[in-house]
Amino acid sequence: MKVAIVGAGGHGRVAYDIFRLLHGSNATVVFFDDAPTHSEVLGQQVVRPVAALLEDPNCVNVFVAIGDNLTRAKITRTLLQAGKVLLTLVHPWTSVSTFSRIGRGTIAVAGTVVNAGAVVGDSVILNTHCSVGHDCRVEDFAQLGPGVNLGGGAVIGEGAFLGMGAKVAPNVSVGEWAIVGAGSVVLHEVPPLTFSYGTPARVVRELDSPERAPRKSDHTR
Repeated sequence: MKVAIVGAGGHGRVAYDIFRLLHGSNATVVFFDDAPTHSEVLGQQVVRPVAALLEDPNCVNVFVAIGDNLTRAKITRTLLQAGKVLLTLVHPWTSVSTFSRIGRGTIAVAGTVVNAGAVVGDSVILNTHCSVGHDCRVEDFAQLGPGVNLGGGAVIGEGAFLGMGAKVAPNVSVGEWAIVGAGSVVLHEVPPLTFSYGTPARVVRELDSPERAPRKSDHTR
């Protein structure tokens, strides 16, 4: 099997490490990056720009290791339209309930906890030691930074970003493409396309609307 990892930065290295833990050396891993800073990643060569992946029939299975949520969404849409298959990477040192669901293209880094009834969408980043409480919903392309904690029933909208150590109270929602600053404590609803910060978190400013990323209905699961 030949596997492509899109993105040769820090997130790409983490993805590669998890892939090797899960699959050993049973697959050939190739990195694609439009502007690599190094010619190799953990001993694996960075070979070609991302556009070349679309024309490579031998690289069907891919993981998009891009930290920026909107960029990850755009690249994911393009790859799905080209018929690529998104890999899901769950580190062996996680606790993921069998009564939860994690979407394709999502990564759960070491120490992640996902409890019963939680639903995590496609191409989501669950970073080191974050926790997703029971019955939470984390929509496509969202990102939980290291040490983020979600209380039971919390809802994190599409493309939202929660900075390191942020906490969301039970049954509270964070809107689509919103940003919550590191260390913030979210006790009340965060509107879409806003930046919130503090304890308790308050809206600091509104954000420009991003170009629309694909929604669940735009592709087949």
